[in-house]
Amino acid sequence: MSVTLRQTGVSLGQATVSVDAKGTAPVTVVLEWFTGDVEGRLGKADGAADTLTYQPGAAAPLVKTHTFSGTGCYWGVRATTRPAAGNGSSTSQVFIRRCTIS
Repeated sequence: MSVTLRQTGVSLGQATVSVDAKGTAPVTVVLEWFTGDVEGRLGKADGAADTLTYQPGAAAPLVKTHTFSGTGCYWGVRATTRPAAGNGSSTSQVFIRRCTIS
C-alpha cells in the first residue's frame, strides 16, 4: 500500500491510495489527516479520520479529498489498512503553497 498527498486548493488536499491486496476479501483503509510545521513529522491531527473500502481487483486507486483547518506549512496523511498491510502504514506530506521559506 502507498499514499500520496497533493494540495488542490487553498485549504484542500487530495490523498491517493494504491492497494495491492491479495485474496478476495475487501480491505478497509483508514486515512488520518495532520497539519504541522516540521518536515518529516505529521504534526497535529486535523479533523476526523476517513474510512474507505478497497475491493480486491479494482483497477483504480482510492481518492479522498480533505479540507484542512489546522495551521502549519505542512499537511500530512497516514493510511493504514485492516487487515494490516505487510509493509505497515504509509505516510505522505506536502509543503503547502501559502507558506514561504525564509
